[in-house]
Amino acid sequence: MTLTGLPAASAAAPSPSPGAASQLSAGTATAAARPAIKCLLRVHLPHYSHHSDAQDKHRVNVTADVKCNRKVAALKIKVRLYKNGRVYKTTGWRSNVAKSKIAHNAARRCVKNQKYQGEAWAVVKFPPGYRPPVLNGHVKSRVVVIRKCKRS
Repeated sequence: MTLTGLPAASAAAPSPSPGAASQLSAGTATAAARPAIKCLLRVHLPHYSHHSDAQDKHRVNVTADVKCNRKVAALKIKVRLYKNGRVYKTTGWRSNVAKSKIAHNAARRCVKNQKYQGEAWAVVKFPPGYRPPVLNGHVKSRVVVIRKCKRS
């Protein structure tokens, strides 16, 4: 799904596009003065994760991120992990200010031969003078089957 911000005089509705990424962009009221800001929201495929320092080493993990071509006023992101179509883990919102990127993840115990899917939401608050001032994005990954919960 692509969300595009235009100068106030020529605002248009967002147009959807397929995939596991959502582009968020904003134009300016004075387009010649400042360049447009484009942000991409991505949710990655759920995967088995083994961290040697973790107490419970066998986890399934999904990560998501927002990356913008310029710093924005604020970013927020929230991630959800599904197992067999049911909510398995939902994070709280992670936020930052005056940055161009943010990332978050949701992880929980890995169960072999299960179907997993990731989902992410993001809010981008653009600097003053950009239109629209705030855009929301949402994206889901494709479903993957994790066959074993150990390193290959």
